[in-house]
Parts: sequence; structure tokens; C-alpha cells
Amino acid sequence: MMLHPWVLDGFLTENQREGWDFMFQRDAILWWACGSGKTLAALLWASSHAAQGKTLVVTRAPARRQWQREVSHYTTGKAVVGEGQTPFTMDQLKDADILILSWETILYWVDTIEEWKKLTGNLYVVYDELHKGKAWKRKEKYLAASGVVRYRPAQNRAGAACRISRMATHRLGLTATLIRDRVSDLWAQADLVSPNFFGSNWDFLHRYCDAKKNRWGGLDTSGRSNEAELKKKLSRIMHVVSREEMSRNLPPKRRQLVYLNKTDQVRPSGFKQDMKYAAKRGANALFEVKLMEAASRKRAWIAETVADAVDAGQKVCVFTGRRKDCEALTKLITKKVKDQPVWSGHGGDSTQYRDGIVAEYAAHEGAAAFVGTTDAFGEAIDGLQNTDLVVFGLLPWTPGQITQAEGRFSRHGSKRSVLIMYTVAEGTVDEHVADLLLTKLQSVEAVLDDKESGEVATTLAGDDDEDAIIASILAASM
Repeated sequence: MMLHPWVLDGFLTENQREGWDFMFQRDAILWWACGSGKTLAALLWASSHAAQGKTLVVTRAPARRQWQREVSHYTTGKAVVGEGQTPFTMDQLKDADILILSWETILYWVDTIEEWKKLTGNLYVVYDELHKGKAWKRKEKYLAASGVVRYRPAQNRAGAACRISRMATHRLGLTATLIRDRVSDLWAQADLVSPNFFGSNWDFLHRYCDAKKNRWGGLDTSGRSNEAELKKKLSRIMHVVSREEMSRNLPPKRRQLVYLNKTDQVRPSGFKQDMKYAAKRGANALFEVKLMEAASRKRAWIAETVADAVDAGQKVCVFTGRRKDCEALTKLITKKVKDQPVWSGHGGDSTQYRDGIVAEYAAHEGAAAFVGTTDAFGEAIDGLQNTDLVVFGLLPWTPGQITQAEGRFSRHGSKRSVLIMYTVAEGTVDEHVADLLLTKLQSVEAVLDDKESGEVATTLAGDDDEDAIIASILAASM
């Protein structure tokens, strides 16, 4: 497996080249801001080891297919995605360069990974979203036959990850949220990437977290101590790219299509009956219900993604469908984003209210989330441009809607690189909307590259007959 020549020929950013120099032939953590190219950097790292061994990628379940597509796009390697609790056989894995698993299922794959390693003798591990390991228990209590409470290694994903780390030749951790709450979060992550780097958890807590007994007899680890020493030691294994550094080296706007398979979705209830009633009212009503059903399946994943980005210090804007979806998604996000502001609005709110929350969001300097419907905030709105991440929970279905909505973020006064993420729920009408959009956007983007005018894209999109578009999408999804 190797990177395609065009990737190395002027494509890599300054951040990625610096990261490469840092992580080559060592265990490393890339603490890079969202959208700074962590995946490509990891593939560069994996390709450099391809001749010596296999690479395992551990990531969030919804991101597995995205990783597989990135491997195919940037490299000549073969990536396979493992799902569920039934590992592949060696016949299924022998030709794979990269195995992609979720954090939730690695427990069931440990023995298989060990056998897979034997094919070449070396195993290289990429831990994507490394911060997910911060609170994992390494030990659990149990009652011995003697009646004494003892401890044993926890039989969970943490224990599995530790076992994998210790059989690996080298390890790479990727995160935009290294410290989500406290300094104590660091130990578990560093231990996965570089086992015993900080010694025991007990040693780390007392050395760097000012650990002491609390009023209930437990251990208070919320403090900090020996900070200069900690920073110096971390610099041996950690490369940092801040949001400001990222913005200097990346283009102002990037798009990403994220596919959620059925296991990554939350199955909603009540839509079958809604579709029966909608079918009697015509194609437009049925199309609307299908869109809302697809959007509801993605809410949990979107809320988690937004929370991670906000925790990493980013400003996030979410575009949803109708009022009901907006309110439901806002509720989920607010539960997860506890210490940062969340603004929300839809077409049912007054113009004064909508203008007010946009102004508040624009004036806010720190991390925050904004949730709104595309119809209400997707055009003729100024104030959303200094956003780091945009997530479309509901896919617009004409290029005109996309260019108008994206125009809120790439406009005069923008000081940040923005990642625009379109979410697709596999097995729903989303797939057919996405296919249509990708085809149409190719011609739109070709024009916009030469003429920076949203009017051109709007004109192109305006030639389409709305009823015909809906009919073609529904026909494909039935």
C-alpha cells in the first residue's frame, strides 16, 4: 500500500508535513483541530509502514465507511470494515492492508487481530477520536471466594484497547479534544498510544493532578500540578495544530459527505403511519415525510459530533429540516453541550428573534452551537460566517439551496476555514438526494471556480422543475 503520487506532489499542507516529520517511526498523538487533515496524516503514517505490517484503525462507528473511502481515494491499499461481534476469518483478512473497527466492538476482535498480525509480524494501530478513551475503567471490582473485594482487568473495550496497544509495533492517536474536562483525562489516552509513558494512573494523578482525599474519603483529581514538567513530557509524543494554525494552511471551504449505515442510526417510530397518510396527499407530502424520517435517524450522531467539536473550542452551525426536527435536535445537543451556549431558531420564530440570535452567535468569541432550519437561516442571513463546522442534518435537494446555505459561511468577513458536512442515512431517501446533488454540484462548482458568484449557481438550479425532481427521487427510493 502506498499513497498516490498526486497526494505527495504539492497536496499536503504544511501542518501535515510537520506532523509527518514528528510521527515517523514513533508513537505519537496528533492533537489537531477539526478539519485539519488528521485522516490523511494517518494514512501517510500507515503507508510508510505498509511493507512491514498491517494497520488497524479504531474509530467511531459512523466514521468507518468514511475511513474506507479515504483509503481508496488517497492510497493504493485495500481497507475492510469490521462490523458487529463476529470477526472475519484469515481468508477474509489476508489481502487487507487496513482493518477498520469501531471502539464499541474491538473487544470481540482482539484474538483475530493477534492472528492477523502474524501474517507480516508487525501491527500498526491508529486510534481515531482518541479522547473517547479518557474515562474508561482499566480495572473492576469483584468479590473473591474468600469474601474479600479484589480487582481484575476490566473486560470491556478499554481492556481490549490496552491489549491491542501492547501487541502493536507503533501507535498513532488522533483527536481534536484531548482534554475534555480535566488534566486527568490525559493518562488513559497517553497510555494507549505509548504504554507506561506516564507510569501508573496513580502516579500520574498525584504528580500532575494534585490528587488528594476529598471530604468523602475518595480521591479529588480535579486539580493541576507540575504543569511545566507535564507540557515538556507531552511534547515528546504530541504534535499540536491549533484552529488558528489550521486556518492559515487550509482552503476556506471544504465539503465532506458522511454516510451512516443502519447500525449507526437511531430507528424512529411513527413514520410508517405518517407515510400512509402522506401518500394520499400527493408526492410532495410523501417526499417531505421521507426527508424527516431520514433526518430523525441521524440526530444522535449529529448531537455527539457537535458536542465533540464544541468541546474542542469550535463554533458549530447545524441546519435541519422543519420545526419539529429543529427542536428535537436542539434538545439533544443542549444535553451534551452543557457549558457552552446553544442558540436555536426556525421559521415559526419572529424575524426580530431570528436576527437577535444570529447577532448573539456572531458576537460570541468562544465555542458555541447554532441550530436552525435551512429555510429560515439558509439565505439572506449575515453573521454565521465565522463558523468552524457546518452540519446538514437535512440534505438540501437542489444546488441552489446548497449554494445559498453554504454562502452563509464563505463570505466577506470570514476569518476561518470551514468544514461543511453533509450527512447521509443509508437505506433512506437521503441516498438518492445525495446522488442527485453530487451530479448537479459538479457543474455548479466548475462555474464557481471561475466566477465567484452565487448567482450563477442559482441560475443553473432554477432551470429545474421542482415537481420533476421530487418525482425522480421518490421513484428511485421506492
